[in-house]
Parts: sequence; structure tokens; C-alpha cells
Amino acid sequence: MAVDDRTGARQHLREIEDRLRPDAARAYAVAELGDMFRTGRTPDPLPNGMFRGHLVTASISGLLDPFALRIARMWMPWLGKSFDANEMRGVNVLKPAARGAMRILWPNYAPERELADRIEAFPFRTRVAPGELDPGVDVLKIDYDFDANPHLVRRILDELVQIDDGLYLGKILFRRQGSWSAIGYFTLERHAADD
Repeated sequence: MAVDDRTGARQHLREIEDRLRPDAARAYAVAELGDMFRTGRTPDPLPNGMFRGHLVTASISGLLDPFALRIARMWMPWLGKSFDANEMRGVNVLKPAARGAMRILWPNYAPERELADRIEAFPFRTRVAPGELDPGVDVLKIDYDFDANPHLVRRILDELVQIDDGLYLGKILFRRQGSWSAIGYFTLERHAADD
């Protein structure tokens, strides 16, 4: 299916998510997300401002992914990412309800900002470069590997491609013993109400 028309990418994402149910053809859906990612384009212009996030799926293993997705659908504190295109950096935006879990997981970590309606945490730097697993695709790398982040977060690298106007598909990579593996996919979307 072509994803070039304005509504095609959104519809295609919905169809893929439907296939991610535990009783559906999960491997096919994850492979199709990979294809969609590889046919995406370098974000242009670079994202700037707040983009709402949505976890499409984990892609760790066929046994763990449905469980992880079920938990994420019940409790997902991640709201999205806020970018500063001029500075080539940004932060993740979380619901205030994430405070407790963050204190348990990372007791010494101090978020960038804690506001009444959100927590800004896990800062990142961005750059355009070839994908780690898809070197034929220039992606926007969202890099957490610096001292401001907890050790586990520093092992994550998000890569972003544009698949429609204002719609981005992200691949979550995790570094183990010096090599990267894909552990999930997410979307980011700009909404007029967020301006």
C-alpha cells in the first residue's frame, strides 16, 4: 500500500495496529512497520515544538510484545516530545503521574522541569545521519547518550522519519554490547491545538 497520500499513512498505521493484536499476524505487522520506516523521508523541516507521542508497539519478541503493549495501553505516562530545532535538542514530556515510577526506577534522577500538567525529562540531542539498522535512510537521530540521563536511558537511540505531513514514525533502538537492536515503534504528530 502506498503511503504518499495525506490520509494513507494514518490509515495504514491503523491497519498495522489492528494486526498487532496477540491473535493476529504480529511478525507481518512488525515487518510492515520496518518497511514503512525505510520508505520514510528525512524530516524536513525538522520538528520544532511539542509533538504528541503514541507507542505503536514493542518489537522485542513475539512473546513479550503483546504483554508490553497491553501494559502500555493501560498506563502510558509518555505524552510525546518537545523539540528545539534551532538548538538541535529537546525533552520527553510525561504525565505528572510518572513521578512515582521515576522515583522508584531512578531515585537520583532530577527531571529537567516538573510542572503541574507535565514533567519534562530525559533530554536528547538531535542530528540527521544514516540509520543504524537502515543505513540507506537518513533519519533524525534522537540521542540520549550524555550525563544528564540515567544509564539505562543512555542506551536508547530513537530514529525518526517523516511519513506524512506532520506525522513521524520513530524506531526505538537499544544498545547491547556495542550493537543496536530495534525494540519498538512510535509515532509523533503535530496538532494545531499544540501550537
